[in-house]
Amino acid sequence: METEEKKYPEVLQKETTRRGFLKGAAVAAGGAVALATVGTIKPGIGRAAEPASPLPMIKHLFVERNNCTGCRGCEFACSLHHEGVVRPEAARIHVNKYKGIVDIPVICWHCEDAPCITACPVEPKAIYKDEKTNGILINKDTCLGAKCSKCLQGCPAHFLRLHPDTGLPLTCDLCGGDPECVKACLAQSGNPQGPCIMGDKLGFGVNIAYRDVTPEEAAEDLISNFFYPNTTGERRKI
Repeated sequence: METEEKKYPEVLQKETTRRGFLKGAAVAAGGAVALATVGTIKPGIGRAAEPASPLPMIKHLFVERNNCTGCRGCEFACSLHHEGVVRPEAARIHVNKYKGIVDIPVICWHCEDAPCITACPVEPKAIYKDEKTNGILINKDTCLGAKCSKCLQGCPAHFLRLHPDTGLPLTCDLCGGDPECVKACLAQSGNPQGPCIMGDKLGFGVNIAYRDVTPEEAAEDLISNFFYPNTTGERRKI
């Protein structure tokens, strides 16, 4: 436990790039997920089972984009939870294939200052935060949908898009604090890469430090670090 406790200050205090900061936070969040998993292991035979403690409510999502395999299990799980059917185009999370090379998960950062809410012209705001879960919610009765789309324009992460049927913004409500995308990604991920989508109750400031990196910029960054084999055996960048 000592090692785990030391990770959080290091992530918060370290000076690094926005991408590096995200990777550090993802490691810390991944450690928290691992600890939660260990806590769910069934007790041995002959020992009385202790009552299960409630899982901590997840209030922030993180992505380690290097780990994304493009399985799109997150899109399936999200749409099944919210729509009742597997319908990726209506998912609250989406994975973009960039230049046919890399897959980029695009998530809501649940920004503390919430530019999408600020951009909403309706009073009272048609888009708002659930104070308990930190999820972003929509008032379907007052939202102007496709007639407005100011929240889409205000989203620095280029995450928001409109529902194909209703025209309302597809905001991430974090599934009430237990995101289905996180569970699906963990179930689909393998070793050694691990999951690309993780969650935690703490944001570590990542939503401010990294949200201005667009999906396209993140993809170009990943591609710049890819290598291909050649006849000399040397590693050469794409």
